[in-house]
Amino acid sequence: MNMDSAIPALPPWELDDNVKKPVAPRTRELADALFFEIAAGQHRFGTRLPAERALCEEYQVSRNTVRQGLSLLEQHGVIKRLPGSGSVVCYRAEKPAQASEPAREPAPEPSVSTLDLTEIGEITSPLELGVVRSIIEPEIARLAVLSMTSRDIQKMNQIQSEIERVTIDGARLCQLEAQLRMQIARGTHNPLLVVIYQMVNHVNQTADWAAQRQKAMTPGRIAEYRLQNKSLCEAISNREIEATVENLKLSLAEFHQDLMRGL
Repeated sequence: MNMDSAIPALPPWELDDNVKKPVAPRTRELADALFFEIAAGQHRFGTRLPAERALCEEYQVSRNTVRQGLSLLEQHGVIKRLPGSGSVVCYRAEKPAQASEPAREPAPEPSVSTLDLTEIGEITSPLELGVVRSIIEPEIARLAVLSMTSRDIQKMNQIQSEIERVTIDGARLCQLEAQLRMQIARGTHNPLLVVIYQMVNHVNQTADWAAQRQKAMTPGRIAEYRLQNKSLCEAISNREIEATVENLKLSLAEFHQDLMRGL
């Protein structure tokens, strides 16, 4: 295998003193081989690894060894094992730095500040916004579960901690929810999705009917939204795709009902 500078010299478990279980040499060899194939781009982000039976045949190891090797990869965030769907690659290989070019600062996050969204907010109904959110937010959530880094999740949970402290201020709750959804969108690391969701968030926060929803928010409804957001963040933190999507759909349904009640 051609080990260029973009491929880590060691797999993550070689740098971790807290591997949860003892790892047999054959299992470690298999996990090492799969990791370096993933790091080299042979198995790209979001794709599935070969089935367990195929891995057994390719590497001439037992099914138990394959399962233990996949468990080690999952433990260190390289893959996500989905019941009935196989093992999905979560690792993003870093691009090699160009020796002739100085290190660059990260590109600034795209902004919609140059777009005039006032008219869009004025002509968009709650139903129309609900349709758009129901289309894009579940897919944002799926991608975020696979893509969010530990730092992304930490930022998300910090916002959730702020939400937990809101008891009677509907406007504050809506503001923090918008920040939370925006952080989840950023966690996809997809610039186009981030820009699209900035537009959705802008309409969601500035339309006249959005202000009516904020004013109509009771302490009881605030408590329900707090619980929903907590469940959503826990599902994302645990990398549970289906639970994340189901929590998000429930939250969107409640959001739509509140808009309909407030108009």
